[in-house]
Amino acid sequence: MMVKKGGYWPRGNRVAVTLSFDFDAETLWLSRNPENAKRPVLLSHGAYGYKVAVPRILETLRKHRIPATFFVPGWVAERHPGLVKEIQNQGHEVGHHGYLHEHPQTLQESEERKILKKGTRILEGILGEKPRGYRSPAWEYSSRTLSLLSEHGFLYTSAMMDDELPYQYESGLVELPVQWLLDDACFFLFSPTQPISRVIASPDWVFSIWKNEFDGFYKDGHYFLLTMHPQYTGRPHRIQMLERLIRHIKRQKGVWFARCIDVAEHWVSRK
Repeated sequence: MMVKKGGYWPRGNRVAVTLSFDFDAETLWLSRNPENAKRPVLLSHGAYGYKVAVPRILETLRKHRIPATFFVPGWVAERHPGLVKEIQNQGHEVGHHGYLHEHPQTLQESEERKILKKGTRILEGILGEKPRGYRSPAWEYSSRTLSLLSEHGFLYTSAMMDDELPYQYESGLVELPVQWLLDDACFFLFSPTQPISRVIASPDWVFSIWKNEFDGFYKDGHYFLLTMHPQYTGRPHRIQMLERLIRHIKRQKGVWFARCIDVAEHWVSRK
């Protein structure tokens, strides 16, 4: 595929890159089974996110002067408003990610609407502004999700896997496509309770996959959107892998590091 003449990105840049983080904390386990609230060791996996990983990630982003997007469930924001505000204060975007990481396709319309409003209200109370971006937990939509997002004034959403460039629905809502291949959970999520536990992947292997995917996106001038979770990528050796990837990307000419909101606004303005 050839790069579109003139390119897709502002100021003549060849490729757009977004580092995004789903700051789920304990909700990843609480949403699956309320009984997990009785399992402090299991929940400590999520607690690592706000205790250690998010501060480490913010330090890394400052070091490399890269803006990012953090998608935060309302439940997490309620319990860590200072950290969520600090994410905003450092120039990063905070997006909507449900309340307790609920999967939209499992909800009734009234429930989905209530959760959308609740998460928005919580984030607005902390940030002083409504979130304009939404990422659905587990990258799933119900048959109503897109219409509800448009109804509530969101600019973009991020869950579909059918393209390598943003696109717009008839409503004007922008979709920022993702891919499981570019999600750290596929490689680093581990559960000893699974019948056959996955082997935790080597960061060197993940680096080679992400680097080669970026190189392909760079060749075609597309949108490289990484999805990471603080409790996984925030480990010391994986942060080193992320920095290695950042350095590789920075060595290329014409790279635009942008938040999801920046990409969505640009895509709309291209018309």
